[in-house]
Amino acid sequence: MVGELTNRPMARFNAAGLRKDLDSVMHILCSLKAVDLIDFDGEEGNHLNLGSPRDDHDAVAKNLSTYRSISKWVESSRPEGTQSEKTVRGWINGELTTEIQSISETISEIEDKRSEANATEERIAALGSFVELGVDLDLFDGYRTATVFSGNIGDKGTGQDALQSAGVSGHVASGGGLTMVVVANEDAAAVNNALESMRFSAVQPPAGTGSPREALTDSTTLLKDLNLEIEKLESTLDSWALKHGEKLVCGLELLERDFIEATAPARVAVSQHAFMIDGWIVADREDEVRAALKGLCSYIDVDTDVAPKHHGVHGHGHHNDPSPPVAFGDHGLSRPMELLTDAVGRSDYGKIDPTVFMLITYPLFFGLMLGDMLYGFMTLGLAGLIYSRVKDSGNDLGILGAKLVAYIGLSTVLFGYIYGEFAGFEILPHYESCGAVAGTSGHALADGASGECHKGWHPYDGVPAWASSFSALYPYGGEFPNVVEHYGEHSLWETRLPMGVVLAFPFHRVSYNLTDLILLTIYLGIAHLMVAFILGAIDEIRHGHGWSGAIYGKVSWMLVLGGGFFFSYAYLISGGGPSPEYAELLSNLKMGGLIAAAIGVVLLLVHLVHEGVPLWVACLLAPIEAIGMLPTTLSYVRLFAVGIVGVKIAEAGNSLLYPMIVEGFSTGGSILVAVLALIGWFCVQIFAWILGVFSPNIHAARLHFVEWMRQFYTASGKAFAPLGGRSRFVEADKGQQ
Repeated sequence: MVGELTNRPMARFNAAGLRKDLDSVMHILCSLKAVDLIDFDGEEGNHLNLGSPRDDHDAVAKNLSTYRSISKWVESSRPEGTQSEKTVRGWINGELTTEIQSISETISEIEDKRSEANATEERIAALGSFVELGVDLDLFDGYRTATVFSGNIGDKGTGQDALQSAGVSGHVASGGGLTMVVVANEDAAAVNNALESMRFSAVQPPAGTGSPREALTDSTTLLKDLNLEIEKLESTLDSWALKHGEKLVCGLELLERDFIEATAPARVAVSQHAFMIDGWIVADREDEVRAALKGLCSYIDVDTDVAPKHHGVHGHGHHNDPSPPVAFGDHGLSRPMELLTDAVGRSDYGKIDPTVFMLITYPLFFGLMLGDMLYGFMTLGLAGLIYSRVKDSGNDLGILGAKLVAYIGLSTVLFGYIYGEFAGFEILPHYESCGAVAGTSGHALADGASGECHKGWHPYDGVPAWASSFSALYPYGGEFPNVVEHYGEHSLWETRLPMGVVLAFPFHRVSYNLTDLILLTIYLGIAHLMVAFILGAIDEIRHGHGWSGAIYGKVSWMLVLGGGFFFSYAYLISGGGPSPEYAELLSNLKMGGLIAAAIGVVLLLVHLVHEGVPLWVACLLAPIEAIGMLPTTLSYVRLFAVGIVGVKIAEAGNSLLYPMIVEGFSTGGSILVAVLALIGWFCVQIFAWILGVFSPNIHAARLHFVEWMRQFYTASGKAFAPLGGRSRFVEADKGQQ
């Protein structure tokens, strides 16, 4: 199943009961994970106030903070299966209590040791400069009548030069790039000025007494001891993680839920003796929620008529009412495409969900652009690598991302097979008939251009055997019999459809079928946009402004797009000398397309006037907006352009570098040149693949997010976020607290 076309129906949920039961109600709601609360704003009702967090919320928050802190230190494996809430709560209140305290002390000790080790490293770095100076550390300070300068002199010169410049006497020592100058206090100012003129920069001497060399030895020994202690403590941490890591993960999840439950009362309205809950539930869970709250709530109301109401072109719904949140339906195979939908934002409630459509079009666009079997296999390998890294982490986004990469990888392999391309090589053989060369890969040589003729099938020059061997995956090994029987054909199968559409297998996008691909991308863009307008019209009829909104807002654009296409096609083809019958058909298409486009422009004009645009302005804007559909349609030509650029990059590497590899390793050429060429060739292939992964993704996303979705999609919906979060490792206890 590829998935549902609409989001799940929602219902407005209201419940009330005695305030003493509020904590129990919140416990059940957090366990059900069925209600998305609407926060009480405190402005409705004279006798209603915001509720207060549960009494133990401070203790829960403190415990949660401890678990979160430990989880950053401990690399815990994902628990296998789930645990009951009762079991996990027993761990938290039992054995984990002392274990958490113990490991917290270990972590605190590691932090202290690391801090001490960092300080010791800084001291070692400082002592290293003073060792060569040969002055005991306690001689740098403690004087009452003398001033000590220690540091680096930037310009050429010495401390003795500074004394001479100042015209005073003193003691000078130097070594290791440092200079020490000791002078009487009354001479300090003059010496300071002299040193500054020599770009002197002061260096603070390390604290301590005795020889810097001995201090350096002691600090080095201390650092080794500290690192050993840290390693032992980290080993203890790893051992603890192996023994208690899974329990820590489960405990953290339960405490996250407890914290949500403890603070949830502060989101609802309460009076002195009662509470009132307002929120949203998925409509098909109404009975489950009612049954769970039976006996705790004296009033429960569920309203399933929550779709926004509009009336006519100017119709407006109840804009003061909150819009229902959006919960994805069961998307099945298309679930990885939720990443794309969420990147734009959820749709308005009740509108068609584009996720399922992108399961088809997004990989299709990507494969059309990249279209190389090797790059497809590499993309599949990337998907496998991502999946192996995230499958045990519970990271749903990572898993969905891996599946999305796998989808585009499969599409790339498929189109690479259709194009007959592997690593930028055209792998299918050509047929030579001693008068010309007809290739299934789309090349031809004039008679005599290649010198001696060898009739039959041959791989193309420069295509290595390991690449051409993949032709075995094709019928007849790529040696298509119809190419021999009907010399001049290029593919095993080819059909010419109306409107100049040519489909073939293999489809030689860089040669014979180059113009066919350009035309296909334009037609694909028109079809893609037409689907968008159809979806938009359906949304207008079901949850928008009705038929009037559909006709003026969407059908108008369908007429502009379709009419403009048929008029343009007939106009461009009519000058090519077609048959009289076809010329008459083109004439009818031209006139019909022009009339349809004109009707569409008139509908757009009426729509603009109804939106409050002055008539004279609407008369100018409607044709301009209609013409704006042309660049939107032509934007789909990027499906051809981006792909060709990628092919040419790989082809350049193959034609320039691969012959050097072959010559160096097989014909006795320079081995060094061959090795360098091989490295360069691999770099070109990797670059072409990386560019092929990122660039087609960017352009496929743009075509969907900008050109397609803006025709029908409004990303103003809010994701359904039920109270209690998501249970991954701890089963929710749905009983009363």
